[in-house]
Amino acid sequence: MKESVFLADLPIGKAQLYTLSGGCGPVAEISDFGGVIRRLLVPARDGKMVNVALGYQDPARYFSPDPLQGIPCFGALIGRVGNRIGKGKFTLDGREYQVFCNERGNSLHGGKGFHNRLWEVTSYDGKEFRLRIKSPDGDCGYPGNLTVDAVYRVTADNALEMEMHAVTDAPTLVNLTNHNYFNLNGEETGSLEGHSLQIFASSRQEVDSELIPTGRWLPVEGTEYDFRKGRSMTEAFKLHNGGFDDNYLLDHPLDGIVRCAAVAASRKTGIRLEVEGISPCVQLYTAGGLNGSIIGTSGKAYPRLSAFCLEMQHPVDAPNHPEYPSIRLDPGKTYSQVIRYRFSCVTD
Repeated sequence: MKESVFLADLPIGKAQLYTLSGGCGPVAEISDFGGVIRRLLVPARDGKMVNVALGYQDPARYFSPDPLQGIPCFGALIGRVGNRIGKGKFTLDGREYQVFCNERGNSLHGGKGFHNRLWEVTSYDGKEFRLRIKSPDGDCGYPGNLTVDAVYRVTADNALEMEMHAVTDAPTLVNLTNHNYFNLNGEETGSLEGHSLQIFASSRQEVDSELIPTGRWLPVEGTEYDFRKGRSMTEAFKLHNGGFDDNYLLDHPLDGIVRCAAVAASRKTGIRLEVEGISPCVQLYTAGGLNGSIIGTSGKAYPRLSAFCLEMQHPVDAPNHPEYPSIRLDPGKTYSQVIRYRFSCVTD
């Protein structure tokens, strides 16, 4: 087991860094601050370990005292509600709630979210790391006292698995995810050249200029958003120059069974990533917000479109669209989320 100081001078306390490993598979460095995946090392075709997770060179950059700053949530756990809620408003049991807005008058990733907080460590043994956070009634405007338990584990079949459960004492909303930024060439390379991507989804959410859903699901067939058969990310960027920030409705049923949502691979390193989960959707974000101003863990700057995120989640702005799968959680029920990042190596 390995544990070290991650953030020594946080105003909310000292954060630690914990290492998970499982033999020949991935090695993950994870903090109790935000559940942040600091580094994720996986074997490449040549046998060398490659860090495929973006992160800040200076650990102090992970903590933002100003939630309106809009910094990237590199590798963090996201909650109470991942992605956006339009105008930060929703109605629950006839009562309208206003939650914290941190992006152009909308709420993104929980407002003052779980990614910017110190979690309690409940256990750690080198292969499994358990965290807990208690979110009080009224936190960022959300109702109910919510308790979230999260576990990271490295599995025997070369996966980093995240399992999350939440309970509440009053009706509330929950949509938890992980926001890792991947570059399978290596986080220091600054380019997704040679990457391919496949997403098992036939439709995506239509959004307005503020990325708030209109309520329509649009078929991807015949459009630049179609990744069903797998395609080069470089070629996709040529058709969609701004990159992607789109939520896809997966083709698999919503039955609690863990299934593969997307597959990415690097021709350069041979690293192949399967993103698996139980959520109805996956958000593809290709780091269009990066601009070279952030220095990464390797000491190299992160330019635009130098990483991708595949965030397992529910539909964006779900509480304002009753036709969507619900993110409501009631007392006596347990919210569950499972996400697996499974790695393998393509030899040719």
